Amino acid sequence: MISKQKENSLLLGQAIAVYKERYLVEHNENKTMMEVSGRFKYMNYLKSDFPQIGDFVKYRAVDENFGIIESICERTSVLDRLDVGFVQERQILAVNVDIVFICMSLNEDFNLRKLRNFLTLTYDSNFKTVILLTKKDLCEDIEEYINKTKTLTNNEIIAITVYNDIDILNLKNVIAENTAVFIGSSGVGKSTVINKLIGEEHFKTKLIRLSDAQGRHATVNRELIHLKAGGKVIDTPGIRIVSSYFVSEGSFEDIQSLSEGCYYKDCTHNKEPGCLVQKSLQTGELDFERYKQYLKVIRLNRFNKQREIERQRIIDKRLRKGR
Repeated sequence: MISKQKENSLLLGQAIAVYKERYLVEHNENKTMMEVSGRFKYMNYLKSDFPQIGDFVKYRAVDENFGIIESICERTSVLDRLDVGFVQERQILAVNVDIVFICMSLNEDFNLRKLRNFLTLTYDSNFKTVILLTKKDLCEDIEEYINKTKTLTNNEIIAITVYNDIDILNLKNVIAENTAVFIGSSGVGKSTVINKLIGEEHFKTKLIRLSDAQGRHATVNRELIHLKAGGKVIDTPGIRIVSSYFVSEGSFEDIQSLSEGCYYKDCTHNKEPGCLVQKSLQTGELDFERYKQYLKVIRLNRFNKQREIERQRIIDKRLRKGR
């Protein structure tokens, strides 16, 4: 633990960019490159425990160009996913955000299954979720796509084109003084939208392939940017594989409600007789894709809960040794 006297002498800043083992931290409009302290590295070993975009950190200034991060403040919200690597750790996309925009373009990229997967990242969260349908200038029937989207979610849905100033102004009003992060596949126009919000070509953009409407990664690093009108925005690299790290089973209220009527209290909703979930699948009342998603969440939750228990055990052991 950091002594109270030492902690009181630390400065408070916010991580606005992450570069492997270095962090760009903003304090009173000044930006300083920093590293974490040796003690911080000893007490934290998972990538998710280290500073992330949006984190408020306590640090000591070495000089005007460099600082040492000693601790991270409690996070009010976390947007994360299961890392696509072999280890499959928890990958944090952004923290302390108020709004998450799930971006999907109104062309061949529009895909309800993909949208469903992105929505799993926002279940049981402390932020507002908005579905942002981009490139409406390329769409002949916008209402058709909006209605399709409504079949999956009750979240707010906004259709925009970056070529309409009123659309951009409305988006700024939605963000207001909040911190917003934009997620979605490559080529859906996240960086282009943020460039319009900022008022300059801050993020690189690339043309999509005409053959399949797919884009290439334009954003490599995540970065938090202040808007002149107020609020902050975070761009993220395009996400191809979407798997939530942990989702509360309460996010599947429809399936839980059905399971209350199952014959067996410990029904796994697989092959047991008297299972109302299976019956609802047969009648079409329950969507099969949602059922598969539910089973996947149950499996991942069990695995990740055990991982968190082991992580806490290691941290407690290190804390005892450090006393």
